[in-house]
Amino acid sequence: MNVAQKNLSSSEALLYITPSLPIIGTFLFSPENQNNLPLLENIAATDMAETLLLTADFLYLKSNSSQSLEELKLLAMAEIDDYISSSPEEKTADTDLTKTKIDILIKTIIAPFLQKDGGNLEQISYDNGLLKVRFLGKCQTCPYAQRTLKSHVEKNLQRYLPQIREVTLI
Repeated sequence: MNVAQKNLSSSEALLYITPSLPIIGTFLFSPENQNNLPLLENIAATDMAETLLLTADFLYLKSNSSQSLEELKLLAMAEIDDYISSSPEEKTADTDLTKTKIDILIKTIIAPFLQKDGGNLEQISYDNGLLKVRFLGKCQTCPYAQRTLKSHVEKNLQRYLPQIREVTLI
């Protein structure tokens, strides 16, 4: 297993996992959720994490404080290694909390790509598989906005959230 790290802020990080984990969709840890993975439950049990979002390719961590981020990353890498070594069966994430998952994916995967050219994206609404978004900044007037919407935004969101059928601009 190989894990690459990227700090997003003093309390947020992405851990990119290679090879991919045997999961479909996106898991967002919440104490009420009955479909949590043991991997996320073990990390959350430390009370260092505020938010955990897991895809086959990466784990998003938001720590409770900037002081605990490094410790949280180390713990998460150990838990990922333990999870992989247990030869887990393929798991499929449920489709609850989709709006929250979309916000995190926009922040971590979509926005950095758009921000390179002075743009950004915001979620307007999500209902029954249809996501409505608005481009911001230079993306609003870009002649390639529709192509970017379909080839980058929709494609990547559908990769991690199969319940999204279509992404449209308002």
